[in-house]
Amino acid sequence: MKTKARFASRPLNGRSASLPPPDHPAILEGRTIYPSTVVSPRDHWALKSGANWRKIGGEILKGRWRGFPVYVLNLEERRTCPTACRHWRSCYANHMQFLQRMEAGPSLEWKLEREVALIAIDHPNFCVRLHGAGDFYSTDYVHLWRTLLERHPGLNVFGFTARTDIDNDPIAAALAALAADIGWSRFAMRFSNAAFTLRSTVTIESVRQKPPGAIICPEQVGRTESCSTCGLCWQSEKRVAFLQH
Repeated sequence: MKTKARFASRPLNGRSASLPPPDHPAILEGRTIYPSTVVSPRDHWALKSGANWRKIGGEILKGRWRGFPVYVLNLEERRTCPTACRHWRSCYANHMQFLQRMEAGPSLEWKLEREVALIAIDHPNFCVRLHGAGDFYSTDYVHLWRTLLERHPGLNVFGFTARTDIDNDPIAAALAALAADIGWSRFAMRFSNAAFTLRSTVTIESVRQKPPGAIICPEQVGRTESCSTCGLCWQSEKRVAFLQH
């Protein structure tokens, strides 16, 4: 494999999607299906190498962040997500029974400050993928990432968020302000299934449903090995289409 990952990439070709029932306790209670995987950041390293994720990879090999090591932060899906998320029931983390999820809150924020500082000592430039699972859960948490980006010029962030209601959700408003102030070159955050097209994503069930101007995720259809060998999500500001899975 080109990507420094422990596992081979798995395109969606030939794989079927599945959903938990609408009355599943995790769906009704707003939590992960796998509660035993939620751990305290006091006892665990929060930022994990992207090498542990087949879709991410441990080092970026393409684009303006080429050569940067990648770290991934995973939170608890649904617990940290807006209920308006289109994938409240169909979250891809439903398939990740072995994923370690960090418990959100002040302890996590305290830990992240220290972990980012330690990584910055070893790597003048690096990237954090937010969030492998979960989402921005408070304005204080958004402000933490603002502080970290301002404090560490070598830190770069990419990821996706369902916080798209800027007018009614203060977390979304804080996130939009952060994206505007820091800029796309260091904070490439895409808004999932947003009404606007710039720096957003859209979910489709078939390649025939791709909206004009959008680009289907190359990794999902086997055109590239991982995010690290692609770079589309933090290079282009065009809408990216993801196949439901």
